[in-house]
Amino acid sequence: MIGLTWHQYGADYSIEHGHLANDDGLNTLVFMMLMTDARAKDSDELPPHADRRGWPGDSFAQSPWGSRLWLLRREKLTSQVVLKAKDFATEALTPLLKGYVKSYRVAVSRPRRGWLRLDIHLTKPDNSTIDYGISMMWEATYAV
Repeated sequence: MIGLTWHQYGADYSIEHGHLANDDGLNTLVFMMLMTDARAKDSDELPPHADRRGWPGDSFAQSPWGSRLWLLRREKLTSQVVLKAKDFATEALTPLLKGYVKSYRVAVSRPRRGWLRLDIHLTKPDNSTIDYGISMMWEATYAV
């Protein structure tokens, strides 16, 4: 699978020695699952002028792709939003349990003003582990 590199504005293809880099697929898969916009549920409150988004290919997939983290991007970064972010990230990574990983854990924090951090710990079927840390600059500021 083509490797992706995460940075604060999204992801880019990884380049090594002038060519697209490869990875084992898990790195790219985790980023795709978290950073692709999942379709909002009927019970979700949508931001003003937003549709329910989602990926059209979900019609043919066993599990929907992406996360609902996009629903939170315009909200103030409160403790409640941090808890929702953890729930949305956990939900998005659930399809990994279908053979890619044996288990996973998601922790979410506010490392500094205006930033949200996702720390993901994966245990692969061979019991090796991978840790990811994704920091996102938040569009809305902290609630006072």
